[in-house]
Amino acid sequence: MKIAVPAGFAPLPLNHKILPPRAHRHAVERSALLARLFGEAAARVVVFQGPAGHGKTSLMLQARAASASGGALTGWLSLDESDNDIRRLLGHLQALLTVLGSQSPTAPNEDYAGSAGTITPRSDWLIGRLLELGRPVALFLDDLHAITDPGALRLLRELITNAPDRIRWFLASRIVPEVGLPRLVVGDEALVVSAEDLRFSREEMRHVFDTDRGLSVSDTELEAIFSGTEGWPAAVQLYRLALGSASVRHSLASGRGGAPREVADYLAENVLGQQAPPVQDFLLQTSVLSRMSAALCDDVLGRSDAQEMLASLERDGLFVRRLESGEGWFTYHAIFANFLQEQLARAQPERLAAVHRRAAAWFESQGHLEEALHHHLSAGDDDRACEVFDRWSDALVPDGHFATVDRWSHRLPADAASRRPGIAVKLAWAFTFLIRHEQLAPLLPVLRTNLARRLVEGDPRLALSMAAILQDDPARALDYVAHTEHREPTSNRFRNFELAAGHNVRGFVGMMRGEFGPALHSLAQGRSLSEQSNATFTLAYSLVHSGLTLVAQGQLPEAVEHLRGAISDRRMVLEESVSKACLACALVMALYEADQTGDALALFEQFHDMIVEASLHDYLVVCYRAVARIRDQRGELALALETLEEAERLSYNGRWPRAVQLIQGERVRRELVAGRVDRAQTLATRLHPDGRSDTDDWVRFSEETDGPRIGRIRLDLHGGRAVQALDEIGACLAAAQRQGRVHRQIRLQTLAALAHQSLGQTRPAHRCLQLALELAAPGRYVRMFLDEGPALAALLRAHANLPAAAPENGAEARNLLGRLIEISGTEPAPADTPWRAAALEPLTKREHKVLAMLVDYLSNEEIASALCVSRDTVKFHVRNIYSKLGVKTRLEAIRIVKTAETSSR
Repeated sequence: MKIAVPAGFAPLPLNHKILPPRAHRHAVERSALLARLFGEAAARVVVFQGPAGHGKTSLMLQARAASASGGALTGWLSLDESDNDIRRLLGHLQALLTVLGSQSPTAPNEDYAGSAGTITPRSDWLIGRLLELGRPVALFLDDLHAITDPGALRLLRELITNAPDRIRWFLASRIVPEVGLPRLVVGDEALVVSAEDLRFSREEMRHVFDTDRGLSVSDTELEAIFSGTEGWPAAVQLYRLALGSASVRHSLASGRGGAPREVADYLAENVLGQQAPPVQDFLLQTSVLSRMSAALCDDVLGRSDAQEMLASLERDGLFVRRLESGEGWFTYHAIFANFLQEQLARAQPERLAAVHRRAAAWFESQGHLEEALHHHLSAGDDDRACEVFDRWSDALVPDGHFATVDRWSHRLPADAASRRPGIAVKLAWAFTFLIRHEQLAPLLPVLRTNLARRLVEGDPRLALSMAAILQDDPARALDYVAHTEHREPTSNRFRNFELAAGHNVRGFVGMMRGEFGPALHSLAQGRSLSEQSNATFTLAYSLVHSGLTLVAQGQLPEAVEHLRGAISDRRMVLEESVSKACLACALVMALYEADQTGDALALFEQFHDMIVEASLHDYLVVCYRAVARIRDQRGELALALETLEEAERLSYNGRWPRAVQLIQGERVRRELVAGRVDRAQTLATRLHPDGRSDTDDWVRFSEETDGPRIGRIRLDLHGGRAVQALDEIGACLAAAQRQGRVHRQIRLQTLAALAHQSLGQTRPAHRCLQLALELAAPGRYVRMFLDEGPALAALLRAHANLPAAAPENGAEARNLLGRLIEISGTEPAPADTPWRAAALEPLTKREHKVLAMLVDYLSNEEIASALCVSRDTVKFHVRNIYSKLGVKTRLEAIRIVKTAETSSR
């Protein structure tokens, strides 16, 4: 079966990452440990934790075999430092899904796919795909200690903690991984197999030597080995290999001891010394290869017997393991590889560079650019390394693998960007989207130096334009893209990516200038180019700016639908980037404006960590401002303040003084609405200074309805300066009307109504309010009115009794007015949990039975068979259950029930 993979996502990784090594023929069966892992009370999550050489991988392989014999599908992923790029990690997980799907004939179950518009968390999407397989699944993650990135760890924690019982996790790590283990252990869901547990017992150690018929070990020698190694598996295996040495036998007889690590080094030296010179040479030179095949070894060593040599090493158990593939790939055990590399560097340093150089050439010829880059750098061939990195980055940047670009940038020579301007361009893209001001700064002069050159590798202007957006300087960004050629799509993927980003900048700036038609056209071009270049994060920018343009033009329902559809698009499910964080922020704001506050808050909580790590200035402001207002509305005043404090901290960290000012301005608004005018005026005097805020011609979307100018209008209005407020409103309103800024006009008209009312000008007040209602009614803007507090609520109630509130053809405005009065007249209700909401409409007996089976992960067919009903009847019950629980997917329903069961214990 082929698992559906979101279009536009990163290509699948090299197969060796998802191929388990073959079990060693000298491996000891860990029967006692396996009995703990597969007994009646078997834990859902098993962690093998211990230093290198403790047999974690060997035990994982035995657990994998036991899982497979028990009928489970098994998947393997060997992790390393490169998987701290979460997009690459997600790519590996996708590859695992594909492999697992090929093992199962079960068709996908549409229940797990989610309905159109459903915003599915990444972990739920991946778990849903695993559940579609219709069989128990056992997943094995080796070398989990290599993962240190908070986002990657968070993804794994979500997967592991949220997975149902039929998905088991086996994790090998040198340290206790930060994947939520304490709670799982307390709940008897996780078992940690420690380093002490992993040590061989005397009986297991005896078995190591008994399986090698060529060895004869006395009880005295066995006890000496056990005492010297303390049961450390790697050292025991080294003894097995080294007992042919007379000196080793003598050391055992004399009781010579030492720490296990010292014993390991001594034994490794003896094992190497026992080998014939050609074998020694082969071991030493190939030790620098993270993986090896016969073809690679023959090419690197200039010999033709690598196939026989690798087979012999595997047969003799010389710490060589074959990966389960038809391509004949092998790896060394880390301890033995490190020892061999030290020996080679000490004894033959001149050969080390030559081996790396030949390995680099071979990997490059095979298209494995990352490994080629590693070996070029290790050989000291900086020019070749820069050339390979430049070429590789043509794919890394459009794929959004910015963390990988960043990681390798630290290994490049210091002058790499000046050597190859194309590298400067690609590093600039990566550091901009990673919001790395310090790393970006030294690249900017290099880019400016190359503005006059026609570079084949990349366009400095487009990179500088996006850097200017990061630095909150849209005018400079527009200046750069204005001097960029508007060329048609090319066959060059990186060029199409650049052009897509350039169109996004034009659209973003056009939106600020109120040129909505040209802005939408540019964004459409950006979207097309993003799709052609398979760049989902530039696609997300096109989509988010289009949605914000709709909000500004008064088309709120269309904006909500557009943004919801964009973030729930399959291409965005596994996206992890600044652009997706911005998409989430925009949707939070739009949902709030539509008074869908529960959905807005739930979305914020779902994407909170991503927003904290990746959101940009304006997006951060509109999102946190909306969330703070929701919490104020619910009476959660302390939480509202905490929300604003977090936003202010993030804005300072992002070096966005204008965003700081806007968040501080929200504090002023809160005080004004609460009637604390003196305190508001005091806070206003402390606002962070910034001279780049809105003007009549440039209005950022974060300042559309709550920028510094509107903040000053509010201060004048509440501070007894209504005439001054009306003068300013008039100037702003004329520009907003000229540019078609409906959203801004609504705010300005409501403030004008309040200003006239404070001056005792009743008729003008109601006229402005009616205009605001007529502007807001088609888009059903609700919070624009309620944000202004009790004064506007009173004016709305008075307005309902006037003839002006009931003009001909004014049904939409009247309906909106009625809804506003109804909402403003009620006290905010506390937030209901999903389970409480479900209790408001009880399930029927049949629905209870169906829900219980859903929780047990039965398919629709299995439920239909158990209840003796048709599959369509089951679907009918499932839809009713989802409706009553307020959920959209099976996983959400299961989580609600599990949460309710846990809280009732």
